[in-house]
Amino acid sequence: MQGPAMNDGTRSTSPEGNGVDDTVIKDMLWAFAVRSPEHAALLVGAHGRITWTNSGAEVILGAEPGGLVGRDISSIFIPRDIAAGIPEHEMLEARSRGTASDDRWMARLDGSRFWASGTMVYLGPFIEEKACCAFLKLFRDLTEVKMQLESSRKRCRAATESSDKKSAAIALLAHELRNPLSGISLAAGMLKRKIGDQVPATGEPLDLIERNVTLAARLIEDLMQHSKVGADGFKLDKATCNLREMLDHSVSIAKRQMEQEGRHVEVLLPEHEIVVEVDPMRMQQVFVNLIANALRYTPAPGQIWVTGTLEGPEAIVRVTDEGIGIAPNRLERLFEMFTLPRLDSSKLGLGLGLALVKKIIELHGGTVQARSEGPGKGSQFVVRFPLR
Repeated sequence: MQGPAMNDGTRSTSPEGNGVDDTVIKDMLWAFAVRSPEHAALLVGAHGRITWTNSGAEVILGAEPGGLVGRDISSIFIPRDIAAGIPEHEMLEARSRGTASDDRWMARLDGSRFWASGTMVYLGPFIEEKACCAFLKLFRDLTEVKMQLESSRKRCRAATESSDKKSAAIALLAHELRNPLSGISLAAGMLKRKIGDQVPATGEPLDLIERNVTLAARLIEDLMQHSKVGADGFKLDKATCNLREMLDHSVSIAKRQMEQEGRHVEVLLPEHEIVVEVDPMRMQQVFVNLIANALRYTPAPGQIWVTGTLEGPEAIVRVTDEGIGIAPNRLERLFEMFTLPRLDSSKLGLGLGLALVKKIIELHGGTVQARSEGPGKGSQFVVRFPLR
């Protein structure tokens, strides 16, 4: 079987600079078309009639040898696309642009459908016998890939819906827990004021109640914030901010939250002012969370560094500590909900903080990454976000 004569008047050149005869290239292309069972190749005349096909086309379309020749190219399109004039449009586009590529459902001879990915090539400038070989139609059957992709999308949608329902339930639960917690806090305060001095033995239990109420309130606030930031339609309230001032303030808040003064936190930034356009409240949540984690997991007298710098159009903030470190197998899941930053049962929390950090940074168009050489070797969190 011999392919159609080509006459483009060109001569190809190899990387070594030696010319390669066009006949060799044509023979290689022809061998590929004839011997590639996974690729369908059809020559189509100027009026849309199929004039030749390879065995791959016959296998994919379910045709006997030679059974496709003489058919209109529209016969392999599904009825909806035929009614919409897709076959004619594809040839028109190929004639105009040289090629027309698409992914679509196509029809086998028995009427069954398959997902094809391919292209229509206009051969007019290269083929002498234009009437019989005006176009080359190439495609592959990717139905299995399409089905796998659709299945993955369905699972993703189902997981998203399930996650949304869980977030709504968590938000409702957190809201309902606020009222009784406020009552407990109020009652403990009243008891302390009324009988604390008169009955010294009650002072320590009441202090314990207040501390635990404060901890529970913080956990509930984490739940509320995570649900709020993850909700559809949430928008950032951006403003122009000084990065140094924001980091200094975040360090002060984190120290007060952790009630730990035995760790030294050093803030390092260039002398020139770094101005960023962010949601100040949300970005402060990010920095406070990262610094508080560093304080929580760094034994005294530990050192913590908070550095800020510029890299092109991005601001980079790194929080580095000499703490207990993070096992390599925990780094990948560190920013998922209910995953604690470090494997330490003595540190209370729901594992929401870093998940919230990731969401806020992504809303700003940035990224956050955790690094650690392993347990006992400290850790570093790197936040990158656009200046504007």
